[in-house]
Order: sequence, then C-alpha cells, then structure tokens
Amino acid sequence: MAGPSISQIPKVRSVIKLFSVSSYITGTFLILLMITWGIRRLPFLGYDLWAGGPNGFISFEQYGVDGEGLPDVGINLTVMILIVHGWLYVLYLYADFRIWTLMRWSLTRFLLIAFGGVVPLLSFYTEHIYKKIANQELAEIEKNAASTSS
Repeated sequence: MAGPSISQIPKVRSVIKLFSVSSYITGTFLILLMITWGIRRLPFLGYDLWAGGPNGFISFEQYGVDGEGLPDVGINLTVMILIVHGWLYVLYLYADFRIWTLMRWSLTRFLLIAFGGVVPLLSFYTEHIYKKIANQELAEIEKNAASTSS
C-alpha cells in the first residue's frame, strides 16, 4: 500500500502526537474505570467513589440496589470517570481514524488500534507499536524522496 505523500508528512507527525497523547490518557482513564467498576461490582465491596459528599472531600459510599443509599450531595466520581473515558475514547477513535487514513493502513490495523481504547492496557501497547511503525514508514518515504531528488 502507498503511504502518505511527502507534503503530508508534517500533518502525519502532528496526528501521531495526537494519537500518542490520546492513547495514554484514554488508557489511564480505562484503568481507573476498571478499578472503580471493580469496587462497585464486587459483592463484598459495592462502593462508589464520591467527591464532596457528606463523609469528606473524597470518600467511598455504599452502593445499594438502584443506587439507593448514595448521597444526595457531591459528585459521583465513579460515574464521572465512566463519562470522561467515553468522551476520551471518541478522541482516541478520531486520532486512530486520522492516522489510519493518512498512513493508508489496512482496516485490520484500524480495528486493532480501536480495541486499544476498550481493552485495558492495550492502548499503551498499540501506541508504542503503531507510533514506531508510522515513524519508520515516514522515514522511509523521506529517504526515498531525498534519493530521487538528488
């Protein structure tokens, strides 16, 4: 497959930076989401993380059936982490789409990178691997352009 043209390389480099940042942030929030989900769902725990609730600045509050027993004041950080991760995943998918279209990669690569935002720790791996692949392909394009122009 043909990669990007030499004129697109600066744009691709900025997309690689966006992809890298979005990978780390989305991956971090996915780990937080898994931790808070585990604290909420495990039968012997059943707590939500709260900020500004009646029991202090940050506290764990007992999670009952249908949310019964949760405070009326404060912010449910468990839910906020879920929402923030969802929006960050949209940014991650956008960065995935941009790098995929500019590099003209296969659909399989796009899907593997997309799974990185929903499989814990995979975003860190996909960022490392596909950033390296993209930079190698860009270096090859620049090398070929330099050799043909001289």
